Amino acid sequence: MNRQPILVFGAALKADGTPQNVLIARVKAAVAYGNSSLSSLYIVTGGNPKQGITEAEMMKRLLIQSGVNEDQIICEDKAAKTIESVILCSALLIKLGFSQKKTRIVVVSNAYHLPRCCWLLYLSGWRTRSVAALGNASRNFYKCWSWRLREIPAIVWNSFRILLY
Repeated sequence: MNRQPILVFGAALKADGTPQNVLIARVKAAVAYGNSSLSSLYIVTGGNPKQGITEAEMMKRLLIQSGVNEDQIICEDKAAKTIESVILCSALLIKLGFSQKKTRIVVVSNAYHLPRCCWLLYLSGWRTRSVAALGNASRNFYKCWSWRLREIPAIVWNSFRILLY
């Protein structure tokens, strides 16, 4: 498989179905990285619909608005959590013919979230390269740190779940 898979993790949409800045930043980071690759395959993941649109569908729209061809985008729109995204996207990558031993997946999310995403993909047998979306997920000091701190138990809990899967 000659295409470079770029896995973009979703973020909750606003109640009206529009993207939050964190999701826009993730898509921008994916496009910036994808522009440096000859043949990128964007895999956008995230369910949790708001007003009938999922995170993955919104990211697909944003990618197309950024000039990415629709045939370069695959939507995984069932996952409601990070661990579900890892499990479903791992199966999808294998189905598409990517080899766990030969393929390095580019993982896009925010800096606080990337260690968990990459670790869970590693436990699933994948090699990764992380790309952090620019900017903070929140300007609120307490909210920003609560997101970072919640990743610690989430990594432990998700590690056990992925190993049991």
